[in-house]
Amino acid sequence: MNNYKKLVDHISRLEGQLSAVKNELAQSSPDCDKASKTLLSASRSFATLREQFVSCFLDSYCGPVTSKKQKALTSLLTLIRG
Repeated sequence: MNNYKKLVDHISRLEGQLSAVKNELAQSSPDCDKASKTLLSASRSFATLREQFVSCFLDSYCGPVTSKKQKALTSLLTLIRG
């Protein structure tokens, strides 16, 4: 499976999580605890997606990560994570 397919699959999972939150909140008596847990999972999933996207982007434009590039890439991803 190529990296773009993995990103698209990850986005689809994230969309499903957000849809679940939206549907829960649209209920006449929403379970806010359930929605908040799903939203937290979606937030973590988005952070992972962002990291994977940056890694894929760098791989596309800079070539595969070698051991020499790994330290620099790790530092860059740490900076992006915040």
